[in-house]
Amino acid sequence: MSNPTAGDVHVSVPLTNFGQRYIQSAANFIAMRAMPNLPVAKQADQYYEFNRGDFLRDEAEERADGTESAGSGFRLSTDTYFAKVYAFHKDVTDRQRANADAQVKLDNSATIWVASKMLIKRETLFNAKFMVGGSWTTTLDVTAGNGAWTAAGDPILDIREQKRIVQGITGYIPNKLIIARDAWDALLDNDAILSRIVGGATKEAPAFVQRALIAQLLELDEIFIQDAVINTAAADISDPDAKAIAFLSSDQALLYYAPNSLTLDEPTAGAQFSWTGYLGATPSGFRTSKFRMTAIQSDRIEGEMAFDLKVTGPDLGVFFNNII
Repeated sequence: MSNPTAGDVHVSVPLTNFGQRYIQSAANFIAMRAMPNLPVAKQADQYYEFNRGDFLRDEAEERADGTESAGSGFRLSTDTYFAKVYAFHKDVTDRQRANADAQVKLDNSATIWVASKMLIKRETLFNAKFMVGGSWTTTLDVTAGNGAWTAAGDPILDIREQKRIVQGITGYIPNKLIIARDAWDALLDNDAILSRIVGGATKEAPAFVQRALIAQLLELDEIFIQDAVINTAAADISDPDAKAIAFLSSDQALLYYAPNSLTLDEPTAGAQFSWTGYLGATPSGFRTSKFRMTAIQSDRIEGEMAFDLKVTGPDLGVFFNNII
């Protein structure tokens, strides 16, 4: 054996350019993109709701010479929001800081950790608010209709029918779709979808299934795929590998109408009210702060997010379940 050995001339240390850290991509989280967000200065306030029936009624009349015109009015009501504050922190102790290898980057890692926890919280609350049948006027069991959105079903027919129904009672055509990952994967192999996309193939643009093509086929402005996963197992010091990780949603979709931004001039199926007046929060109502915790000899990195999620137009959404 040649001496010195490889072990004699090298002391193992952590790599500076690689680490195994399970931080989900921000693209997996749709909560901040799927429903329009309104930054608000106050934690709680009211907003107006205009009576839908008054705006859709045919009331203009022929006017005879020398007579008054027909006239009426519209009714107003109000609803409220209240932005709850959610928070999470990570403490970096003085001993950890003194002993940490440079690769760990304690402050940076703690900030990413806190931000990811806040994203998971908002996504979970978003799913519980909007991705449930009880939130919407119409819930459709797909398997009881035109068949599951697998190879034999007809999602195009289902979506067209529901768009027409929503338009018939609100005057607005649903323009967006939120869909669980497993339901989306089933849609990619659906015969009705594939036949229409294949029919438009050219040598320069071969047929392939992608989100923009399916959105165009379904006449939707945007499709959001629920890709976030969550660990529902409680932390267990004795078992660091304890986990029950799964997609946040499964076998469901929401077809709905929403503008890209909230205004006084058009309705929306849902809205997010994010409290930006809370100590310099961002438009999403999120802020991160770092401060000294002298009693425990640590620096605390804390994230806070203040918002309210509201179903503002239950008639503007259709919830699909049992898709596959």
